[in-house]
Amino acid sequence: MEPLFLLASFTNIRKVKALRSWVITILRTNLIDSKAKFISQYDKTSGIMQSYIILDDVLFVEAKVPKIIKKAVVVHEFCHFLALVYACISTSEGLFQERLKERLSKIIDVLTNEQTLNLYRLLRKVRLLSADFSSFEQTKDDHFRLNYEDLELSYKDLFRNFLLSRQLFDEFFHEEAKEEFFNLLRNGQTQNALDLYLNIAKKIAEEKCLPEEFAENQAIDILIKFYINEFM
Repeated sequence: MEPLFLLASFTNIRKVKALRSWVITILRTNLIDSKAKFISQYDKTSGIMQSYIILDDVLFVEAKVPKIIKKAVVVHEFCHFLALVYACISTSEGLFQERLKERLSKIIDVLTNEQTLNLYRLLRKVRLLSADFSSFEQTKDDHFRLNYEDLELSYKDLFRNFLLSRQLFDEFFHEEAKEEFFNLLRNGQTQNALDLYLNIAKKIAEEKCLPEEFAENQAIDILIKFYINEFM
């Protein structure tokens, strides 16, 4: 699922407009035993949802690995925020408040140090498959799902595409690069075409603070789902 799809399926404009009173803020502090937390507070009188993504200080160190981990955990926690967005739009105001009463009575999500490390290791797998996301607790669809979203979606796919979507890849895989890529394929230079393509993924990984392995895996997935149809 592409990030631009987020609200496109909803026809209830009144509910979409209600989200204007929602605020999400990123904070930093010394969490000690975790790397990130997601907390929300909802005021049913004003309709204001105040959400916080709280990050550990260590993620703000100016080094490659902390930057990559920070990107991954922020996207992870943002998917929890989106679950609340979908819930609000998909249900009546009364049901939404009733379900939130229990949901927001505690911290919605905590990424422990071990879980954060495992998330980083997952994204660095050389041949990362969709099944790997479904087997790791912090990227499972059920981990985010509130079970009253009124549309088909996959939070697992949202997580992946917020890290690296086709739209983002298109910004680097411009028309000249596409033309060169397809010309190489037409001339039977498959390896050269693949090298060109994956070098673009590596450039994105470097500029957007992503694990190189994840960027390459996601790029191959995008190639199979979208670009290869242009060649057929």
